[in-house]
Amino acid sequence: MSTTSDPVPSRIVEILKKHFAADTIVDVSPSGVRDNLHVLVVSGDLDKMTEIQKQEHLWGLLEDAVKQSSLDSADLNRISLVLPVSVEELKR
Repeated sequence: MSTTSDPVPSRIVEILKKHFAADTIVDVSPSGVRDNLHVLVVSGDLDKMTEIQKQEHLWGLLEDAVKQSSLDSADLNRISLVLPVSVEELKR
């Protein structure tokens, strides 16, 4: 499935960006396997969080979007990887 005609990646970016600082980078890309997606979030808002906390935070935001009907559960199930990166991690 081509991302140019697929509205889901941009919808996921929009959902996540509204929960982070303006300088946060959110990228949603095809995984290369079927129509699965990989989500990358780089943000200073993730500083001081453990890897588990970052994962729980991002998945929680995505699951909340399903509950609020901003994202379909089928679209959530397309996400095969969530990679949260804090600015502190990039500086190491």
